[in-house]
Amino acid sequence: MSLMKILEEVEEQRKYKAQAHLHTIIKVAREEDLVDQIGKDIYFDLVDHDKVRSFRIQKQMPFSLFKEEVAREFGVPVQCQRFWFWAKRQNCTYRPYRPLTPQEEAQSVGQLREMPNKASNAKLKLFLEVELGLVQVPVSPHKKSEEDILIFFKLYNPEKGELRYVGRLFVKTYGRPIEILPRLNEMAGFNQDEELVLFEEIKFEPCLMCEHLDKETSFRASQIEDGDIICFQKAQIGNEVEFRYPDVPSFLEYMRNRQHVMEEQSFTLWKYTWKITNFTGLTQKKYYSEVFTLSNNAWRILIFPKGSNTDHLSIYLDVADSERLPSRWSRNAHFKLILIDQNNYGNSRIREMEHNFTARESLSGFTSFILLSEVHDSRNGYLVNNTLMVVAEILGPQLPAENIRLSEPPANIPHATPTDTFNTYFSNLDEFINVAESSLARGGSYPSNQTGALSTSEAPTLEEVKKARLSLKECLSDVFKLNIKDRLAEAVSTLSIAKSGLSWDQQKSVKAFWANFDEFTSDFLTFERDNFEFEMQKLLKDQKFATMKKIQETHGLYKQLLGDLTEEEEELNKKLEEVSSRREKLISDWENLMVESEKAKSGYRDQEKKAAEAEETKRIAEERMSRSTTAWSNLKMHFG
Repeated sequence: MSLMKILEEVEEQRKYKAQAHLHTIIKVAREEDLVDQIGKDIYFDLVDHDKVRSFRIQKQMPFSLFKEEVAREFGVPVQCQRFWFWAKRQNCTYRPYRPLTPQEEAQSVGQLREMPNKASNAKLKLFLEVELGLVQVPVSPHKKSEEDILIFFKLYNPEKGELRYVGRLFVKTYGRPIEILPRLNEMAGFNQDEELVLFEEIKFEPCLMCEHLDKETSFRASQIEDGDIICFQKAQIGNEVEFRYPDVPSFLEYMRNRQHVMEEQSFTLWKYTWKITNFTGLTQKKYYSEVFTLSNNAWRILIFPKGSNTDHLSIYLDVADSERLPSRWSRNAHFKLILIDQNNYGNSRIREMEHNFTARESLSGFTSFILLSEVHDSRNGYLVNNTLMVVAEILGPQLPAENIRLSEPPANIPHATPTDTFNTYFSNLDEFINVAESSLARGGSYPSNQTGALSTSEAPTLEEVKKARLSLKECLSDVFKLNIKDRLAEAVSTLSIAKSGLSWDQQKSVKAFWANFDEFTSDFLTFERDNFEFEMQKLLKDQKFATMKKIQETHGLYKQLLGDLTEEEEELNKKLEEVSSRREKLISDWENLMVESEKAKSGYRDQEKKAAEAEETKRIAEERMSRSTTAWSNLKMHFG
């Protein structure tokens, strides 16, 4: 790159930073983002805004012009777009809460960003509502009245333990959930008469709240409002313990606890940064990063600078030494690939997924990671001084610091010899497996939760005591479960200050439990967390052991195959010697033939000269004979 080009880019970046205060970032979430993320990247709320499309817009741009840019980007006509503000509620959830008014859409982007009730002044976050007609093309949205409520729906499958987003509906506040059951069955692909159970997802921090929704009670009476989430599933038939997590609340509780355990103790994100210089000068179709070793696995990043048969930058995560791995090797990895915006990290492009890597399927990632036009757009900070920065983050078990290292590309890794080394290794593996088989793992699991309590300053009435006793009895009908903690706290709190309606022993028991309520519930949480960690490590250990056993069983087969190949190699070597001998004889005969050919060619040239000389002699003789014949004919005519 010329010095002038470098100076121009530096000046361009200086202007970009100097004008940063004149721009704002708009995050636009679409229904496609909900489908892609819910049940894969997130389970609570609707979307992770770090993974949706970002627009860097001048603050003075009219919002109507921004809608035209959205139309070009998403292919949704301006008249078919309806944008909603997001709001962070008091219970720490994040939901769309109202659409923009025509007056607001007439304002500039900067004025909209200063609107109240948004989560942050740094970015404007919007939800793009698009209605599809009968032929699945965008149509103008219907006019929303004050009686209309926008609700989002998630479907839970207890048999598979899967939660996914299935769509949204406008309902009337005076309507009842039972009236939309046919639509929900249609969304889920069920029969129209399938019986459903509905739950409202209310909050998940500091404790989960997902409550059963009465199908006969109106949405208004159930306090359902714009942006609320209803989860539903088939009604359970038969024994509810048939599945590990039979309903939505138990599954969400499990996912919340697992998320906390993974974040706090069991796992960490390993990060590798690849700085790609002279990006526009890359000429090959694809490039690999250096190999980096994380969690005892060798990885590398693969990019297609001009796209893999697309107009997008293509980025993948690859198992570096896949060709040297056993055919049954596999690793499940949750990873992120990040294209860094070097001027504004908040505008970085992040894509995340989970994949089971195997020896045959060693590559996973995104063919259409980001449009190449966006990468090369100087208004973005992806390409600075002709340098691109790509980050790979892999979720894996935490290892000692000395285990984190960079290694050379696979081409520089020597191959092991397939004889004595194998025999020595597998002999040691046999001993190791014998020791491991003598020790069997044991364990179990129980639900738990965080602490929480309610308090009352006045003595409850007899009716309140009666209700509290009934609630407490229902809570005590089974082992402690986290989804009853708030209900249990309310009941115990009420009974602890009751003046009547309880026996002396009951009062003593309630007060003793209430005095240590936080400690008791904390013990359940600690046990659940520690027990989950044990179960996870036990599962990983069992998987490793099963892999070792399978490898041990395969070892004998490999030895037999290697012996067969050795015999075949010896036979082929004998044939090769015979072929080499025949080849040498053929070459020798060929060389003799060449000598004979040279002799024949030399003799032909000599004979050619002699033939020419004889021809000339013959010609002279013919001329002389012609004269003699003429004289002979004259003589014969006169005297014959």
